[in-house]
Amino acid sequence: MRILRLRDAIHTTGLGRSSLYKYSRLGKFPSATTLGGMSVGWNATAINRWIAERIRDRDQVPEGSNHVTPWAVTIIEDGTCEIDLRILRIRQVMALTGLARATVYKYINERDFPRPVPLTGSAVGWIEAEVKQWLTKCCASAATEQAPERPNTLPEAA
Repeated sequence: MRILRLRDAIHTTGLGRSSLYKYSRLGKFPSATTLGGMSVGWNATAINRWIAERIRDRDQVPEGSNHVTPWAVTIIEDGTCEIDLRILRIRQVMALTGLARATVYKYINERDFPRPVPLTGSAVGWIEAEVKQWLTKCCASAATEQAPERPNTLPEAA
C-alpha cells in the first residue's frame, strides 16, 4: 500500500488542498488517513480508482467492465489501471503540448484530442497518459511526412 502525502495527492489529482479536504468530507473523494499528529495521507490505489471512475463517467462505461479509452488507457473490471494515473489541468496541458487554450478546445470539438474528465463541480482535467499518447501520435505522423527533396549536387567553389 502506497500513501500519498498532500503535495503528491494535489500533484496527482489536479485538485487544490481545500478541494481535496472538502470533497473527502462530502464523500466524493477518498478520505485521508491520519498518519500521526497533523500528518495525513491518501491511499494511492484509492486515488487511482477515483480517477478511473472519472474516466468511466466521461466515457459512459458501466461499472464492473473492462474499458480501454480511445487514447490507450486500460481500466480493469475492479476499477484499477495498469499505470498510475495523473490528471493535468488546462495550464499543464498547454505547457506540455505547446497549444493555446482555444486550440485545445478546438481539437477536442474536432475529436482529435482527448476529452477532459469531470473532476468536481465545473473543474475538469485531462489524463496525462492520454495527452502523452496524443503527442506520440502527432510526432509519429510528422515523422512519416515526406521532407522536400534536395538536389544531390554541391555548390561550385568560388
